[in-house]
Amino acid sequence: MTIKNLFSFLLIICCANVLFAREFPLCMYSVSDVEDLSLLKKAGFTCIQSYVKEPEKLALLAQEAAKQELKTVFYPQQVIGSSYEKQASSWPVLAWYIVDEPDVAKWSRPRVQEQEKKAKTVWPQHLTSLVVGRGRTLIPYYDLTDVMMVDWYPVPHLELTSFGDNVAWTKQGMKHYGADDHPLWGVVQAFDWKEFKQYRPDNDRIGRFPTKEEIRFMSYDGIINGATGLFYFHFKKKKKKLPAAQPEYWERLTAVIKELGKLRSVLEQGELIGNALEVKAPLILQARRYKGHTYFFLLNRSKQEQLVPAPLLTKRYKIMFGDVKAEKIAPYGVWVLKI
Repeated sequence: MTIKNLFSFLLIICCANVLFAREFPLCMYSVSDVEDLSLLKKAGFTCIQSYVKEPEKLALLAQEAAKQELKTVFYPQQVIGSSYEKQASSWPVLAWYIVDEPDVAKWSRPRVQEQEKKAKTVWPQHLTSLVVGRGRTLIPYYDLTDVMMVDWYPVPHLELTSFGDNVAWTKQGMKHYGADDHPLWGVVQAFDWKEFKQYRPDNDRIGRFPTKEEIRFMSYDGIINGATGLFYFHFKKKKKKLPAAQPEYWERLTAVIKELGKLRSVLEQGELIGNALEVKAPLILQARRYKGHTYFFLLNRSKQEQLVPAPLLTKRYKIMFGDVKAEKIAPYGVWVLKI
């Protein structure tokens, strides 16, 4: 191997390490106005996704995002070939959003690959991403972008645990196609299904906004099942912005974001370790080691209260977030403990 080839090889390895740096984003979907970014930053979000496609509008969002130290997830198609293409190299890009739910839109693998290649050719230093509408897809998209995303919105018509299940199925697909070392971001429900077209027009419209406890449970269930970042859909309520339209709903969401924000270092840098404690389904326990401490995420994945393993009730395990320690954990309850 020549010196030049060796340098090129090392450069590729270096860039790959930068691309897949361990970052746990907390991102808000469907942000379109510059003036909202300071509010999102204050609420604890670390990035924004936008359905805006016009390059000139994206440039303004990117400029303000950089000022607020937020990352961006934008569609690349209209930026490529525009006068903003070069400028976009310095935008605070978390990932380019290649396609939304190709499984629903029935995109072929070659079509996704073509769009991904266009973005990667222009910005090789940036990540690419796509989101699927379910964890198991007929066409395997799992290895086509740098980042895999999955959205699944169960409230109120499906089991709450189906969100975590879909994250786990996505992770399995990524592993099968050799992409299990790539980031996996779960998209958590933060909207009311009544605001959207129903698949069964002959039925009554169903829906409600998730409770704080449901948003919290889905977030941690996604983490335990393999999510390395979480997005929340979405910032709008009909044609109004959620904070103004439904302040109480906004408070439910931001309470969870602030809690997760306090754990970001653990989620990003903590080492997953085996559990010395055994729990039985429907309980699930995950342990992470970080800076000399062990953090435990205990989830109850059922509709009924469950007995908590006795060791977790001792003083050694200090509860950081969740209910006051009791012999039972609430339905869909989450405890975060530390020793």
